Amino acid sequence: MLIVLDIGNTNIKSALFADNQLTDFIAHSKTNEAIEYINKTTFKEAAICSVNPTSHKIVNDIILAKCVSIFEVNVKNKFNLTMNYETPETLGMDRVCSAVGALSIATNEKLISKNQFLITIDFGTATTINVVTPDRQFIGGLIIPGIKTMLNSLNKKTAQLPLPDLQSYQGVIGNSTNSSIFNGVITATIGTINETVNKIREDSKQDPVILVTGGNARFILPHIKNKVIFDEILVLKGLKLIYDMNK
Repeated sequence: MLIVLDIGNTNIKSALFADNQLTDFIAHSKTNEAIEYINKTTFKEAAICSVNPTSHKIVNDIILAKCVSIFEVNVKNKFNLTMNYETPETLGMDRVCSAVGALSIATNEKLISKNQFLITIDFGTATTINVVTPDRQFIGGLIIPGIKTMLNSLNKKTAQLPLPDLQSYQGVIGNSTNSSIFNGVITATIGTINETVNKIREDSKQDPVILVTGGNARFILPHIKNKVIFDEILVLKGLKLIYDMNK
């Protein structure tokens, strides 16, 4: 049994694989919940992708106490793509995992042609947009504050702006303070995605293949006009593939 863990800034996601079959998936909203789950779960190997050093150390120590070896993904691993990124030492490996997972899915399910770009979007604490070229190069992308991060920032950094209902998006123009805030955040996110897709479409003369993941995706997906494929465990699938490639 293999446990794979995506340790993010807000949540810790875990999945169990037995003989390459997914047997369990949980998004833990608190580190203590993840620790409790790890302590009561039996597994022989572990693979970790982390962007949160504090939670990473805690989880790492718990797993090592179970006398289980740990594979930690890093930029020097073997991938199904090549890295073309100026600062690999600062690259969040969750971005690479999502790209690796998406490329495998798109290739195996014949969703992508040899001339198409691949985009992955992860709607988490930050919204990350990642781009893979037709010749399988990871070339980077964009990072913007996530939906809830933007909303919380406006609420905390201003004297009178409230924290709006997350279901309140009704279009670009808001006719209340709540809807103006939420519409602005959603529209800004959609605009960033559209601008990226349009740029790639303009350069390549083809629509890119887009796979998305992340807990905040549900707020954005109804308003994206481009065709997208949602996969709740895209990062974990990519992590599992990287683990397999580097055993």
